[in-house]
Amino acid sequence: MAGTRKKASYVGVPAVFKLDLACMHLNEAYGEAFGCYLVGSAIERPDWRDVDVVMILDDEAFQREFPQADLRVFEHDLKWLLHTVAISDWLKAQTDLPIDFKFQPQTWANERHKGMRHALGMRAVRSED
Repeated sequence: MAGTRKKASYVGVPAVFKLDLACMHLNEAYGEAFGCYLVGSAIERPDWRDVDVVMILDDEAFQREFPQADLRVFEHDLKWLLHTVAISDWLKAQTDLPIDFKFQPQTWANERHKGMRHALGMRAVRSED
């Protein structure tokens, strides 16, 4: 339909604001070079099942954070699993949303996921003129 504007996200207010605020804490905790992104069905359509949030770390940072993880099958790494489940539950508690959170190494994410990503938890810094 011509003229129909696609939404940036179908999560809704104020839940998406809560998610953005919670991701500010995650971004700060894992450093400036990392970032949380909203991906998947919640940015594509109104009938999403869960809210997919990924924290993409550059490959070296991912390996430092999860030193035992094989970059090809990191979903089987115990530390990765514990962090993923704990942060999913924390984000659910912060937002009242069905969150599916995961860490991904940057190269892996870029090769496998070509869909849209919406940055979460970015802080605007006011410059002092």
